[in-house]
Amino acid sequence: MERFNALGRGLQLMLVAGVLLLIDTFLHWQSVTIGSFEFGRNAWHGVGGVLLGLLVIVLVAWLVVQLAAVDIQMPVSATLIAAFLGFLIFIIALLKNLVDDYSSFWSYVGVVLAALIAVGAWMQVQATGGVDSLKSGIPSMSTSSAGGTAPAAETPPAPAPAAPAAPPAAAPPAPESMAAPPPEPEPPAEAAPPTAEPASEPEGDDQPA
Repeated sequence: MERFNALGRGLQLMLVAGVLLLIDTFLHWQSVTIGSFEFGRNAWHGVGGVLLGLLVIVLVAWLVVQLAAVDIQMPVSATLIAAFLGFLIFIIALLKNLVDDYSSFWSYVGVVLAALIAVGAWMQVQATGGVDSLKSGIPSMSTSSAGGTAPAAETPPAPAPAAPAAPPAAAPPAPESMAAPPPEPEPPAEAAPPTAEPASEPEGDDQPA
């Protein structure tokens, strides 16, 4: 009972009316009497009836999940789901009652129950902030409608320039053993040979006797 009270008035009304509407869909929504015989069809006849029944099942199952406090990640808010299902169920039930022939008492009961589901959805919307809560429930759609196109991804900032490399360290002096040998001294120039003196002429009278 505590979990039921935690749903809120709007979801409580939707759950009760949804269960009753699901039961009502199996009763005769169309009825005709021929003589002493009565023929009828339930709400599951036709495309609209099948769609109505499936939406009611989805609504009741979703509300049971909310009642059990099961955390299921949804792309939209719970208020948006409640509003979408509630108003769609009411529209389909009303159109089916107007279009079908030989509508019976139970078809009108179904329309009233569908209207109660829509009222519960409206109460849930008002309890969560009104129409603004529906807009906040679909951020992706509101962003695309405001900008027209999705914004381009921001380019990452350019990396900071690298610090200049440090100059290479001076090479250590080569050891003495590795140093170049000193140049060899040039040999001394050889002394020039002494020049020969000319032979001296003999002294005396070279004239003949």
